[in-house]
Amino acid sequence: MKLSQLIAVDNDVEITGIAVDSRKVRKGNLFLCVRGEHSDGHDYFKEALKNGAAMIVTERSLGLKNEIVLPDTRRAAASLFATWYQNPQKNLRIYGVTGTNGKSSIVGILHHIYQKAGFQSAVCGTLGCTWEGKFYSTENTTPLPEVLYEKLREMADDGVTHLFMEVSSHALALERVSEIEFSYGVLTNLTPEHLDFHKTMEDYAASKEKLFLQSHKTVFNIDDPFGYLTYQKHFPWAIGYGKTNRCDFMLDKIFHRDANGTVFTVRHRNETYRFITSLVGEYNLYNLLAAISVALSDGIDGETVVRAVADFSGIKGRLECVYQGDFTVFIDYAHTPDALMRVLTELQKTSPKRLRVVFGCGGDRDPAKRPVMGRIAQTIADDVIVTSDNSRSEAPGKIIDEILSGMVKPLSDHVTVIENREEALRWVIETALPQDVILVAGKGHEEYEINASGKHPFSEADIIRKALNQFGYRNEK
Repeated sequence: MKLSQLIAVDNDVEITGIAVDSRKVRKGNLFLCVRGEHSDGHDYFKEALKNGAAMIVTERSLGLKNEIVLPDTRRAAASLFATWYQNPQKNLRIYGVTGTNGKSSIVGILHHIYQKAGFQSAVCGTLGCTWEGKFYSTENTTPLPEVLYEKLREMADDGVTHLFMEVSSHALALERVSEIEFSYGVLTNLTPEHLDFHKTMEDYAASKEKLFLQSHKTVFNIDDPFGYLTYQKHFPWAIGYGKTNRCDFMLDKIFHRDANGTVFTVRHRNETYRFITSLVGEYNLYNLLAAISVALSDGIDGETVVRAVADFSGIKGRLECVYQGDFTVFIDYAHTPDALMRVLTELQKTSPKRLRVVFGCGGDRDPAKRPVMGRIAQTIADDVIVTSDNSRSEAPGKIIDEILSGMVKPLSDHVTVIENREEALRWVIETALPQDVILVAGKGHEEYEINASGKHPFSEADIIRKALNQFGYRNEK
């Protein structure tokens, strides 16, 4: 492709590819100097030239003959990669879901509904990109531009028509999705998270709001304060869901709710739809309501939506039951104060003999949430086991101490510290009593543990199952 086809310049040099990592530059490539969170591509232009770069795109002059200076190379990255892959986003109906909690569940539910409706759909988010029997594991909730637009091209070429995408605040702030016009933009809720990156809730909220400026239709949880505020900004074209009469899609009545599922109705204008789901918890009702609101407003017939919700079995690592017998064990991705509070509160409603929680907090991430999560766990659960969780470059003991600092002193016998996460999981199984409900929180779907020595394979579900076998428990789920 000629350079003039990528950037509006009078230069027809042939470009063989685009790279943002100088180590991956090949002869004839365009090298894009992008400022990252931990390094700056401008520091590596010499290595890129040595590896054969034909052109350097930069935010400041480097004194090169073959350079192009642009004001924002992050935004340029989205445009360049979209153009390189022939703008695949224009061949897809893309539905973006943002918010602190619930993104993975909502895109998974929508993917299931639209498949049941006969569409070739795809999903992209924390759990990876999945379409037409293919799977691509992603390192970011919303992939970087060099990955995102390549995968969109593959999806479009494979006949995908609808894509349901988790859109993170990082992706919005760093302009990864700036080339996408979303058919629908959905907001779940907004609670403190990622403040190590955004610094303030105002900045966090502003990043989320970018999605709705790029969306043809917007859908908001108006029971959430930020959701209602943003809904009002976009009224009367916005769609609201929640429990109150002002909602376009209202959670009308809950007829039955227990550990095996929920029966509920949703009212939209003069229509009432009755749903049966195996999902549990009020927050899952909100996730379902968001997906139902999108699907019905998008023209999917109610009967199809009702059937799809009924046979949707859930998302990996989202209140996933890995053992049900003498006691019950769930794993969940809850890693924010709000998410931990919600899932513990819901499990408390199942009237367990003891509600036990195993959790930690990630290293090199917002430290302010650590004592808050400690306080929440101690307040709601009967038994708390504090352990490590992706400590990264930080000392696990330091993180644990910060979690404990939020708890009521002196600590009771119902708070146990086991720094090694595998040992903590084995111990909680070994000490389980009949009718206990155990929540293992924080990692969910993740199949790895990150500490100071790097990233290592770590499957909580496998560790739990091995411990169950060792201690003689048979899964009756």
